[in-house]
Amino acid sequence: MGILSTRWEGEHEGHTVRVLRSELTKGFAVEWDGAEIARRSWSWIGLGELRGTADVDGRAAEVHVTIEWGGLSDLNGKCEVHVDGKKVPVERVQ
Repeated sequence: MGILSTRWEGEHEGHTVRVLRSELTKGFAVEWDGAEIARRSWSWIGLGELRGTADVDGRAAEVHVTIEWGGLSDLNGKCEVHVDGKKVPVERVQ
């Protein structure tokens, strides 16, 4: 876990998806190719769901992010990203 934030990143059809969580506010946001597409200002201990819409080669695609408790073995939590129902592998980079 970063001191003040946690970040996960992945790629879908050549586009970068990034999930950023603030450890101070427990809010999180989703970026698509560097542009924010959804934000949640507060969630219970930094967990929850977020939905946004991204442009995938000229069509609108639903982006669904879930951050769940990872148990005692993963205090950063588990982040899952789905684009139009397809799971996008993400890894914690911070």
